[in-house]
Amino acid sequence: MGPIADACKAGSFDLAALAEAATRSGNLAIPLVKALTAAVARTDPDAARYVHWGATSQDVIDTATMLGLRAAIDVLLPDIERAIAGFARLARQHRDTAVVARTWLQHALPMPFGLKLAEYAAALHRSRTRLKRLRNETLALQFGGAVGTLAALGDSGLPVAERLAQELKLPLPDAPWHTHRDRIAEAASVFAILAGTCGRSPATSR
Repeated sequence: MGPIADACKAGSFDLAALAEAATRSGNLAIPLVKALTAAVARTDPDAARYVHWGATSQDVIDTATMLGLRAAIDVLLPDIERAIAGFARLARQHRDTAVVARTWLQHALPMPFGLKLAEYAAALHRSRTRLKRLRNETLALQFGGAVGTLAALGDSGLPVAERLAQELKLPLPDAPWHTHRDRIAEAASVFAILAGTCGRSPATSR
């Protein structure tokens, strides 16, 4: 490991100070890069020149967002799997349990309680599919430099991007995307749909 990697230890930084500095700089990447550069400079001033070489702050922010979203999905998926299995089991148990259905907030015809539960299992299954697709196809590395050309890295731009994608286990996109926010919008919509499903109660809906 080199001096830059040696300095990349979260416990070495004052998180409260970074958060306060972010309110003045407009994003967290700028104070983080400054703090990391200062830490590297204490042991290797020459290496400190390369802490942020070729990248731009938005590269750091967007890639960190992708890593955070991936971690969130990995935590959520097992819970969703258990919920789907639980709703499916209860749906089988209550396939002949009659409950009063409603339309326009009024009592209507009876329906099997198991049908409600099966609908929840199906909705969560669709969200699981969306989350997996989001994780595997939408979450991707952002590394393009200030204008997307990686000009500071010369002919090494693409090889560095490929190596970084491998290191972070993120897909390398066809092109830098930091000025196109459809990836972020898609992630927000997938999580919003899941939250909406989880916010409904099978005892009160329909």
